[in-house]
Amino acid sequence: MAYEEKRTQDEGLDLEPILKFIRIILAKWWLVLIFILAFSFAGFGIAKLTYSESYTSNIIFNVSNKLEAGEDFNKYNTASDMQASATIANNYKYIIENGEDFASRVADTVKVTSGKTLTYEDIQGMLSVELVADSTLVRVTVKSGDKDLTYDVTTAIQSVYSAFAKDAFPTANISVADSATASRLASDSSTLIYTAAGFLLGAALAVLIILIRARIQNKLLSTEDIKNKFNINIIATVSDIKGKNKKGDRTRLLITDRNVGLPFIETFKLIRTKLENAKLKKGFSVFSITSSTESEGKTTCSANIALSLAKSGKSVLLIDADLRKPAVCKTLGIAIEGEKGIYDIVNGNKTFEESVKYIENYNLYLLVCSAAVADPSETLASDQMAKIVEQAKREFDYVIIDCPPAGVVADAAIVANYTDTIIFVTAEERVAIPQIEYALSDIMTTKADVMGCIYNRAGTGTLKVAAEKSGGYFSNRYGGYYGSSYYYGSRNHKRRK
Repeated sequence: MAYEEKRTQDEGLDLEPILKFIRIILAKWWLVLIFILAFSFAGFGIAKLTYSESYTSNIIFNVSNKLEAGEDFNKYNTASDMQASATIANNYKYIIENGEDFASRVADTVKVTSGKTLTYEDIQGMLSVELVADSTLVRVTVKSGDKDLTYDVTTAIQSVYSAFAKDAFPTANISVADSATASRLASDSSTLIYTAAGFLLGAALAVLIILIRARIQNKLLSTEDIKNKFNINIIATVSDIKGKNKKGDRTRLLITDRNVGLPFIETFKLIRTKLENAKLKKGFSVFSITSSTESEGKTTCSANIALSLAKSGKSVLLIDADLRKPAVCKTLGIAIEGEKGIYDIVNGNKTFEESVKYIENYNLYLLVCSAAVADPSETLASDQMAKIVEQAKREFDYVIIDCPPAGVVADAAIVANYTDTIIFVTAEERVAIPQIEYALSDIMTTKADVMGCIYNRAGTGTLKVAAEKSGGYFSNRYGGYYGSSYYYGSRNHKRRK
């Protein structure tokens, strides 16, 4: 399959960008939580520090356009009367809120009754006026930090309203519907408001930081990122396993260990089936496995693919072609000292037969390197390397070659020229998309095509729909301590001569 950037235009509404943003945010939920808690507590603290007690008192007026309501007021109160009364009530509200004459009369009355001097601004700062819905009632609320002053102002309003109303609205009837109430402590909504504001600000800031960081890093977040950018088949999705040993190091994840869980094992059986189909349909038997950078799990995938094929009774040779940082022995937990594998054969120090080791516990043949060697690129590019791969192809059913990262050195592109096809391993949230593009462009210059991609260390959750849509249908999270008890497969395979 040739690699090319997609330029197709999606039809209809594309929800993938939205789901991608949600996945990005959920992956950093702990950061969102920290910001929410920090800003909510800060808002709560500010509210408490700035809080001061205040008291309120109310008085309600009824407004009518008729000078005297009389006994038959309701009977003869027409729609025009109600409209006129509502207009007067609205004007009365405006005068109370803004009239200097009204405020002066209230201030003079307070001065007489309590001896306290208030200005026009003082009065206006204490008053709030509202029209009661679907009525001609006007509610006046007085609020201040002085309990007695609050009541004094309210009673002053009640005492001056009648004379003021006659002067301002001589043809209207304004009466007290509910007398001035005693001052009571006002409810404090600032704590809730400040806390809620802190909650929203913290959440928004955390989301903004996460999205900016994701934008800058531009890391791979789902199989959809692979499919939207590059026309590459997803062979399987391997879910992340958080296994740690007692030293805190990441443990070996091998399908021969039952503790890794059935889904992990079945995923590599699925990959094995796809390799067998590739051999059946296209005659492929030599597979090189690479990634765009280190620590994406390519060696673990190489080892488990080889083990899965070996368990099915096939003769399998696993070659460690990463001569800079050989890791096959470490991944399999095997100690083979003094072996330089490909390097020894190319330099004539050993024959192919002498270098290939059979590991009985795994029913697997290995051509490994125990330490880094000099001139790895030159070694891999030699004519002898091509002969090594050809001999391996003749003698084994399958040859799995673990290569260095393609996006780091040229070794993977060199080895790919000797193989039938390439399997590309990439890990979620490990590598930036431009790095993948660079690595793919490097290996696509070789003779071999890319068979597909193994999407490794995938997270799980309801929004990880890509895992179910891309071929790796085992997406549960499994973990725990991985011991040394191995589950061995069949030993009936034979090395071809």
